[in-house]
Amino acid sequence: MRLGHQIRMGICAIAIVALTSGTLWAQTPMMGVSELSRGMRGTGRTVFHGTQIDTFGVEILGVLRNTFGPKTDIILAKLSGATLEKTGGIAGMSGSPVYVEGKLIGAVAYGWSFSIEPIMGITPIAEMVEIMDRKDLAAVDERPIRVRESREHEGPERIEVGDMQPVKTPVYMSGFVPEILPDLRDHLAEFGLMPVQGGGGEDQSLPEATLEPGAALGVQLVRGDFNMTAIGTLTYIDGDKLVGFGHPMFSSGATRLPMTTAFIHDVVASQFQSFKLGSAVRQVGAITQDRAPGIGGVIGARAEMMPTTITISSDRTRSFEMEVLRNRDFGPILLQSAVVSSLISSEKARGQATVQSKLRLKLSGYPEFSVSNVYAGARGLGEGVLGVTRPIQLLAQNPFEDVRIESADFELAVDNDVEAASIRSIQLDRSTFEPGDEVGVTVELSAYLKPNVTVKTSVRIPEYVRQGTLMLRVSSARAHAAQESKRTPDRFRVRDVGRLLQILEEENRNDELIVTLLANRAGATVDGVELSSLPASVVSAMKTSRRSGSIRPVNQSVIEEKQVSTSYVLSGQQTVSLNVGSPGAGIRFSPGPASPTPKKK
Repeated sequence: MRLGHQIRMGICAIAIVALTSGTLWAQTPMMGVSELSRGMRGTGRTVFHGTQIDTFGVEILGVLRNTFGPKTDIILAKLSGATLEKTGGIAGMSGSPVYVEGKLIGAVAYGWSFSIEPIMGITPIAEMVEIMDRKDLAAVDERPIRVRESREHEGPERIEVGDMQPVKTPVYMSGFVPEILPDLRDHLAEFGLMPVQGGGGEDQSLPEATLEPGAALGVQLVRGDFNMTAIGTLTYIDGDKLVGFGHPMFSSGATRLPMTTAFIHDVVASQFQSFKLGSAVRQVGAITQDRAPGIGGVIGARAEMMPTTITISSDRTRSFEMEVLRNRDFGPILLQSAVVSSLISSEKARGQATVQSKLRLKLSGYPEFSVSNVYAGARGLGEGVLGVTRPIQLLAQNPFEDVRIESADFELAVDNDVEAASIRSIQLDRSTFEPGDEVGVTVELSAYLKPNVTVKTSVRIPEYVRQGTLMLRVSSARAHAAQESKRTPDRFRVRDVGRLLQILEEENRNDELIVTLLANRAGATVDGVELSSLPASVVSAMKTSRRSGSIRPVNQSVIEEKQVSTSYVLSGQQTVSLNVGSPGAGIRFSPGPASPTPKKK
């Protein structure tokens, strides 16, 4: 990818300068929590404006032992100076190093909601530096990031003032439209991240910061035409390794994300949560660790992300390119937000429309995956986005294996005319039926704001059906899927990634008319694969299987099925019973909805 190549070009030169700085700071002595006592004073380092590192005052109030579990101490301190008396704890200063008697004790990392004074929790440096010794993922063996179990977002009305929480990490976004912010804010809040509009992309025209304790440190989640960068503070640097933040981002363990320098435009004071307003400047390496005491990075290391293209077309065509972190839970949300933003910025946010969608995925270890569909009506835009992003969510979050998606291509074509219709009725070309007959079927469609139209097709009665009742079902894709999930539920049970891909690829399009002929014949599904019209002796033998869940009985078998393409997004279903070999009337239409029974007076 051209984007990734350009980003990597500038890393090496910056790494040389940063390594020199890191060697100097590695000589700074450290102080353990056992040496601290109430009343001791020190200073902290962070950036409030630009790239200049300013200092603030620190007064030690004590040490909280085993705060978040065994051997996880937190140093309690009161901050002062700069603007902290006015702003309180500032989102973005997570990782700000604190020194007492010239010795590094840890990083500002925790606080309390709505606290009046800037009383903060400091993560001890001894816990943070251990991150540097943890094993990293090899760049060529990058795996999707696993995140900690998410919790339902707690709004302000449910915040417990006594809970010590990580200082929020601002996530600067550009390219994303305001309409997606409410949902995205809820997802980000689960991980202590706070969305801030603007500044998410790299701006290499801004002054370049030196990587040293107190400098702003960025972690990219999305880059390209859409950008999302989390910015905190660097705590300690030793050679080409560094640690920061003082708390986790996703608690994903060994990881690999682009690491950047950052520029702070200013501090926005807020009664709810003050925050730094910043921008990423340049990629300088990779974040390789995301642990409870903080994040760790390596200067000059490479971090790959998932290349993604989004194409929106109507009377014009616009394409957007970006790279997204590979994350089981958060990645699909970011992709969905980008697709929505592309659609809104190129076309519209709501209203009647017909949307043609297509998704192509290159997967590691599996054939290229491709699906397409069409949606229409007042919910066509929203359903189009959900439909085209749903396979990525299912693949990323599958419980069987980590699926590496090499790249993703989304295409959405928008038409302001609504091409939708419901299945109104069906008519057959005969009333008696014999084995081998080709039965003509005329389907009447009630089109939206247009005259009714008809679609002609046919079904063939097999020679082996000498006598009996068959059911002819004409359905939209959605109605067909609902009926099939009831008839053969085990067929849609996913047992591995290969089966998941197969089910997704076999889904019918919404503009297809599904014509199904069924018989009341016993069958079975074996590991999800349907075997129709089996002899009773075979079904009986299958029931003696010694492996649980492998065989499921099916009471109704499909003897013929076809898909008929139309020009409409369809809804509804019609059914009719055919009596084969009967001398009398051979047709019985299924009754419509029952009329309400009058109540007795």
